[in-house]
Amino acid sequence: MRAWNQYGRPRNRQKLMILLIAAGAALFLLFTAMAAASLAAGVRARVVDGGQSYSVRTGRRDVDAILKKAEGLGLAPLGALDEALADWNTSTITLRRGVDLYLRQAGETTQLTAYKGDTIGEALAANGVSVEAGDQIAPSPETVIGAALTVEISRLNTVRLTANGKTQTLEILGGDVSEALKEAGVKLAKDECCNYSLDQPLTDGMEIEVLRAVRIQVTTKSGTKEYPVSAATVEDALEQCGVGLGEHDRLNVRRTARPVEGMEITVTRVRVKEETETEALDYGTKTTYSKDLKRGEKNTLTAGLKGEKTYTYQAVYVEEKLESRKLVSEEVTREPVDEIIVQGTGSGAAGAGKLPQLDFDADAEVIGDKGDSSLTSHRFGGNSSGSGGSSGSGGGSSGGKPNFDFSFDEGVGTFTDAWGQEVSYAKMMEGTCTAYCIPGGTTSVGLTAERGVIAVDPDVIPYGTRMYVTSPDGSVVYGYGVAGDTGGACMAGDIIADLCYDTLEECSIIGRREMVLYLLP
Repeated sequence: MRAWNQYGRPRNRQKLMILLIAAGAALFLLFTAMAAASLAAGVRARVVDGGQSYSVRTGRRDVDAILKKAEGLGLAPLGALDEALADWNTSTITLRRGVDLYLRQAGETTQLTAYKGDTIGEALAANGVSVEAGDQIAPSPETVIGAALTVEISRLNTVRLTANGKTQTLEILGGDVSEALKEAGVKLAKDECCNYSLDQPLTDGMEIEVLRAVRIQVTTKSGTKEYPVSAATVEDALEQCGVGLGEHDRLNVRRTARPVEGMEITVTRVRVKEETETEALDYGTKTTYSKDLKRGEKNTLTAGLKGEKTYTYQAVYVEEKLESRKLVSEEVTREPVDEIIVQGTGSGAAGAGKLPQLDFDADAEVIGDKGDSSLTSHRFGGNSSGSGGSSGSGGGSSGGKPNFDFSFDEGVGTFTDAWGQEVSYAKMMEGTCTAYCIPGGTTSVGLTAERGVIAVDPDVIPYGTRMYVTSPDGSVVYGYGVAGDTGGACMAGDIIADLCYDTLEECSIIGRREMVLYLLP
């Protein structure tokens, strides 16, 4: 028994410790489960919309999420003028429903935003509209806003009116100049007027003056005439005389001067016009070298294209005679494209006539007899030969919808040309191209049919569009060119472009193949 007592108590203590730890773990799990349940329950919030209240629960304090839940309980969604005010101390979201408030004063109407439940006075203050003692508001400032409405403010104005040498000070609620004259007991005679129009709304501190008619002389290009006028300013007097003033017309007196008896006014007509002129920019010439050409032999790889510079002037014409012309701006509206010349450095024994980076297409079909010098037009890779002359490049199918696939990208981007230059493009097209040549001929738009001219469907690619043409993998490079001919096969929807070359050998490089057209800005 002693041995058991000696060792039994420690064992009981261990069991007790284990029980306590197990109980603590159970309590921890219980509290964790309660916290998780509380988190799952989320936030309880109250949405107040006027006299309506909605109680909702969400996982977090998010106004949009709470309002979405409340909408499921019948809350009307927020409109463009509404606002939601959150008070997280009370977990309350109060909605303010906005309405249009039209404020009319001094003959003008202004659109403001007010909120239902506010008074007119509160709405005016919230919009920064001040109201002075003596001003009259209709409806009254205590009116509670329940829908869109119009509020009119009649200001109490103190004005001074001078007539027949006498000056009166008047206090008038709202009104216009005619009401001020009536209040002062002043009637305008036939030869009298005011320095303001009669329907001009009154403003506080306004000074009104009754003026008598005077005779003035007005000289224009057509001659001199005398007029009786009753106006506050020279500009108004000229209007009465039927002599309107343009923005740049000149007078020998100030426009705002008061007309006086015997005043002589000279009107000089001035017209300011924007004029533009263009100047052609010469292109440069770059030379690249190839061992495939005999030493001293040269060939054109890319035709040069002239650029254009636009000058904008401001021209001033006085009585239709040019007085001055000032340069306002100058801008290069079309960049020139350099001519690329290939110069031979080799013996010419192998690959004579071959252009650098251009592979001969062994499958290209030659339409016509290369040996027949009487042919004026030759096509490579097309469906039929062209008619030559100025009739454009040859045709393809008989018409109808396009029967070829091509991709079109309107996104602006850049590409690197065959000479390592990074160039920006406005659009990019990829599709089937063919080649043609018209030795000594002209295109349908009157250009010389030579390398660098590209036949197109002008409804797809407008005439004059500059572009860079290459195969997708860069192995075949046509180079830079311009849309300057009508492509029959393009119009028929068989191809996207027909590339003009100077010789049959060059044409055979392209044949009929997929090419990428970078349309330049």
